[in-house]
Amino acid sequence: MSIQYDEDQTESFALGSSVYGGRPTFALVRDEGGNDVMLTLYELLPTGQADARRRRLERRRQRASKTMPFNEVIGDDVDGVDEWTWDEWVAVKVRRLSGARLRSILQMIEETLRGSKIDPTKITRTGDASILLNESAGIRLTLGFIGVKPLRRVDHMRSLSRGISQMSLEECYYWHAKCRSPNNPGGAKALRTLLIEK
Repeated sequence: MSIQYDEDQTESFALGSSVYGGRPTFALVRDEGGNDVMLTLYELLPTGQADARRRRLERRRQRASKTMPFNEVIGDDVDGVDEWTWDEWVAVKVRRLSGARLRSILQMIEETLRGSKIDPTKITRTGDASILLNESAGIRLTLGFIGVKPLRRVDHMRSLSRGISQMSLEECYYWHAKCRSPNNPGGAKALRTLLIEK
């Protein structure tokens, strides 16, 4: 099933990812395995850019995220996928969440999707699903997925989620650059320190 984006949604994509001509640059994938539900966030990048990032991380002896061909992650039936060509694009795994970590940021995920004019039930209802996201939504969700992953206390997870929800878009971009830069391996730790109530 394919849908046409309304004018507001197209503008939303353009504002968040103008470098790539308004195309979505993130994807959120829901997988159900038995009783376990997992959400995986992917960043969508041209192959050359993903390879350059991987080399920078390897030079600094940091682990690179898993990269997969676009069509192995995102199927042809995903809303909006046929609006762009994806021949030279890959999906770079940001993080996968399940259990308490996923539940702790679910409200932030739903708010972010609604802010991008995406119905959250597309990803929160039962069954496998995939959605494309504009850059600004993907950047906010990246902070949540990266920030919550190593945490064990639910109150810390919720504090982090609330803090990210309250950030301006400019703050999200700032912290995204700090968290994802090969030059700043402590960015995610600094974000957690800032947002988790002591």
